[in-house]
Amino acid sequence: METEKKENGIEIYAPVVIITCNRAEHLRECVESLSRCTHAEKTEVYISVDYPPGEKYVEGWEKVKEYVTDIQGFKKVNVWIQETNLGPDANEHFVQEKAFEKYDVLIFTEDDNVFAAAYLDYMNQMLKRFEKDPRVYSIAGFNMLNVSSPSRIYKSYTFQPWGSGKWKDKWHYLRDLNRAEVFEKSSQRYLKIMGLYFRNKWLFCVYVSFLLKGDEAQKSRMTDAMLSLLFYLLGYYTVFPCKSLVKNNGFDGSGVTCRVGAVPELEEVELDDEVLFRYDDQAEIPITKKWYLPIPEWAKNSARLKNDPLTYFLYCVMGKEKYLAWRKKKGI
Repeated sequence: METEKKENGIEIYAPVVIITCNRAEHLRECVESLSRCTHAEKTEVYISVDYPPGEKYVEGWEKVKEYVTDIQGFKKVNVWIQETNLGPDANEHFVQEKAFEKYDVLIFTEDDNVFAAAYLDYMNQMLKRFEKDPRVYSIAGFNMLNVSSPSRIYKSYTFQPWGSGKWKDKWHYLRDLNRAEVFEKSSQRYLKIMGLYFRNKWLFCVYVSFLLKGDEAQKSRMTDAMLSLLFYLLGYYTVFPCKSLVKNNGFDGSGVTCRVGAVPELEEVELDDEVLFRYDDQAEIPITKKWYLPIPEWAKNSARLKNDPLTYFLYCVMGKEKYLAWRKKKGI
């Protein structure tokens, strides 16, 4: 891991990892906002350009390839141009592991985020501050909740992927965790699971869906919903800034998962306008009971019977095998 003692107390300048494919203008805005951040000149950047999945993406992909050849303002820029289409998940895994070969921490972003000037300063401070905290597993830069704290930061069970800070050892632990086992053991913690139902019905639905389907491919994905579930069940936290340092520009229909208008509250997010991030490390850090994850309209229909707590209770009373056999018999 690279270390470098600095006068402001920051000892490590985490690399920024970016995945992209064909959205040249999104990438340009993302990179230029990062280049304006405090400590950008001390920050190494890792970019992986995925191969286009279809002909309609080729034009944008060509523009991205041209743009990444001459990015300025950083300590060093490393670029990989993929020769086959990996998809977002595999592309993320590829370039993160490249960064982890040299560093024990990193900052990950997709190409549709833009950043406040204090973002890198905040990330480096928080990654150092919570490195040894056994309950903090990620650092978020985005926030759409109205949470106040004298320390200017707070903790939440929610995992937030839009510009997130990660530690190599903690991330690999989450990646290699037997999640099916965690979900199954947690199914008997009735108060914990019903607390999830009353606090975020969408995540309750996702949890019960995993119990019923046993879809190992889905369970292996490191999605924000998956990680938020694990954080909630295992008692892990993400550290958030009280005022957002990231804004997501990807809800324009150009990406894979973010649908137009899915989270209208995003338009109201204002970035912190400070150049440096100053927080009170002596102040108590609150743990919010709020969830940043809203229940999207597209998720409500997918829930169907799985958002009914009776489904969960029958699963627990009958046992997994009997309950799944009963559902099959009923054609559910």
